[in-house]
This record gives sequence, C-alpha cells and structure tokens, in this order.
Amino acid sequence: YKLSQDYALNYDTWMAEIRSLRDQSKAIRYDKDKVQSSNDYNATEAAAIEIIELQAKIDKIEKTITEVSEGLDNYIKLAVCNGFTYTQLTTGRYRMPLNKNEFGEIKHHFYYNLYEKI
Repeated sequence: YKLSQDYALNYDTWMAEIRSLRDQSKAIRYDKDKVQSSNDYNATEAAAIEIIELQAKIDKIEKTITEVSEGLDNYIKLAVCNGFTYTQLTTGRYRMPLNKNEFGEIKHHFYYNLYEKI
C-alpha cells in the first residue's frame, strides 16, 4: 500500500522532469563517467530514453485512475497524486459527489491495482 502511495505521489515530479527533458537545452546532461568512458555518449538519446521510462510510469498511474475512478478521474487524481484529503475534495471549489466510504473504497482499489502493475 505504501509503495503504491509513494509511486503515485511522484506523478507531478515525473511530469515536470519530462517537461524539462523535452527542452533539449536542459536535457543535455553531462554524466562525467559516461562522457569519459564512451566516445559515443548521446545526451539527446539518453534524455529520450528517460522520457520513455517516465512516461510509462505516468501511464500506469493514469490508466489505473481511469479503471477505478467511476468517471471521477479528476478527484481521484487529486487524492492519489497530490495527497488531497476527503475534506479538501468535498469543500471549497471541488465539491466531489462521493461519500467518505465510496471515496475510501475507490482510493484503496486504486492503490491495490497500481501495486499489481508496479
């Protein structure tokens, strides 16, 4: 359960890293060991590989949200990826239409399904 929680909470970090890697000026990372030991180190290729790996992780989270969310993707995403509580999602601007038990079941179902995928 904890592994799934921590994995999902990395969603925004991974999205930000992908945005950074797509900007090629930021994507070129000089890895001292690789540069010195290999004449054909390609920073753009390394960035592309990292983007693919990060996108696969993001896709696991998004697909799992869609599978369990019962059409309430945005609320579940806020809860599992950003740590929003039931109270935060039912007050203020969000007004999620689930009771606490339904919300808890969906969240637990998400974490279980995500754990099976990672």
